[in-house]
Amino acid sequence: MIREDASAQVPPAEETHEPAGIRGHPRLQAAAQPWAKPNWTGVGIFVAIMLILPFIAQVTGSGQFLTHLVITFFIWGIVTQCWNLVMGVSGIYSFAQLALFGVGVFTTGALSQSFGVSPWISIWAAPIVTVLFALAVGLPTLRLRGIYVVLLTLAFHQLLQTYIVNGPREISGQGYGLVYVPRLGFEQFLGDNDIIAYYYLGFLFFGIASFAIWRIIHSPVGMAFTALRDSEEYAISRGVDPFRFKLILFAFSAFFTGLAGGFSAHYLGSASTTLFNFSFAVNLMAMIVIGGWGTFLGPIAGTAVVTFLFEFLRTVDAYRYFALGVSMAAIAVLAPQGLVPLILEKSAGFFSVFGSEEGEATDEEYRAEHASGESQDGLVEPAPELEEPQPGIRS
Repeated sequence: MIREDASAQVPPAEETHEPAGIRGHPRLQAAAQPWAKPNWTGVGIFVAIMLILPFIAQVTGSGQFLTHLVITFFIWGIVTQCWNLVMGVSGIYSFAQLALFGVGVFTTGALSQSFGVSPWISIWAAPIVTVLFALAVGLPTLRLRGIYVVLLTLAFHQLLQTYIVNGPREISGQGYGLVYVPRLGFEQFLGDNDIIAYYYLGFLFFGIASFAIWRIIHSPVGMAFTALRDSEEYAISRGVDPFRFKLILFAFSAFFTGLAGGFSAHYLGSASTTLFNFSFAVNLMAMIVIGGWGTFLGPIAGTAVVTFLFEFLRTVDAYRYFALGVSMAAIAVLAPQGLVPLILEKSAGFFSVFGSEEGEATDEEYRAEHASGESQDGLVEPAPELEEPQPGIRS
């Protein structure tokens, strides 16, 4: 006689006080924790170096030249991080980022030069107006996918460029740009050393934008963005509204992009129509690809590399874009993930003080937590699975 006796072989489940949904599920790896904390040691070292860098530049004789390059890095570093957040992290193939930067530049430039608004007010109007433009573009665009998003955002870029080049004198200087944008007034107190004040203000904006983007990436909202990029159908099945999340992300990135544009206009004292040229978009794309597409540190490192490389190749100006193209091709073949993931992988010990790229725990930490049966965040390791009972055979 053959009968199933599975119930006799399975011991009764023990009562636990674990929250629902924890028991029986695999341990959440540190790399997947949306609440990951920054490595304050690495952040402190970086901030300390950046705070004393202008004075080091004065001592070494590079002075205002090096300080200007770093300010340029701050401006484009914000823009590339925002574009990487939209395209690399969330998978929205938008090419409107440079146009949104131009909105910020010409908003504060027109308000301060043509309408007499204080620069300290117009610089904050720039990100607000940029967000409004981003929402106007995103409402019809973000309901689409793939190549259609590319085409509509490129169309927005081209329309804005055409308006700026042929627009009224008050807005764009009738195609010549705005050449008398008021500066922020630091020269009244610091004279020729006003560039140091712009350096620290740019560093403040860069730090705020970087931390906000890092916080977004390492949050449940960031996980939703990544899910939309990797599998939109799965994200929808988990309750993620694609249009709402994409629109929020579009507005978030537009705010800091517009802020960078406003700061750029007042730092340079002008708003040029050439910033809509395709070469600027190529530079931004190269910064993201060279550093590391879809990572946090990638755009920052790529912006630093391209900014300083372009300046040092100024003596051979005809070969600058050739060198940039060769660099992008080499990265695409030899290190498709970018320089930052490659360097962190090959030099994990040296860079450990700055923390891993995505907050991964070390093997030793994982083994220690796994052996104790309890992780640092209080989640209990699941009990070993029971073997599937086999039917008993009795005569």
